[in-house]
Amino acid sequence: MAFYSEIVEAYDAIFPFNEKQLQFVETACGQLASKVVLDMGCGTGALSIAMARRSAKVRAFDYDADMLGKAEEKRPAALDIVFRQGDMRLVDAYFMPTTFDVALCFGNTLVHLQTLEEVEQTIEAVSGRLKQDGRFLLQIVNYDRVIADDVKSLPTLNSEPYTFIRNYIHRSDGKVDFETILNKGKQSIKNSVPLLMIRQEELDNILRKYFTKVEYFGGFDRSQWSPSSFHLVVEATK
Repeated sequence: MAFYSEIVEAYDAIFPFNEKQLQFVETACGQLASKVVLDMGCGTGALSIAMARRSAKVRAFDYDADMLGKAEEKRPAALDIVFRQGDMRLVDAYFMPTTFDVALCFGNTLVHLQTLEEVEQTIEAVSGRLKQDGRFLLQIVNYDRVIADDVKSLPTLNSEPYTFIRNYIHRSDGKVDFETILNKGKQSIKNSVPLLMIRQEELDNILRKYFTKVEYFGGFDRSQWSPSSFHLVVEATK
């Protein structure tokens, strides 16, 4: 995807590894040693590598080949981790049923799908790849807040030498155009990608078809979710 290929060199600077993500995973599924983990939309692989350092067996994929190239550059050879290019809509074609102890999809990845039907098909496929009592861990922006407050932008990210400006252009079809400007000195890269604004209720209606328990949080710190939360973080148990 050109949107991410163009920012790949800056990605780790503007989106550094978040230790709270790793803590969230470990709280959900216990110690990662010997666990088989699926990381969907792994980006440049920071979280995948961190989980593999905990002796997890990690299988990770991303749609963008340049992101994966950066992940391979960072990957320590001794870890049990495999990166591959892939489309989350085809997760059931890539992996055998009941393979994973935990599947995760962080970084607002799920909303790159085009319709709620695609979201449900993907979630159903993920559920089928999980072992009994397996966990599906998900994070997206809280679009209940974005819609209710007509949010036009997200906080600008500053990490020398980069500035990353993020705007939302609301559309009439239930999506926003996520427009960004990446500045480095006098250089600017402008980009736009449509995102599906999934409400918590819509997501809940889907998840409860395939999981026996679904919990919602306002962040990776497991704070209580509310319609005004910045994030929507999910722990779903098969």
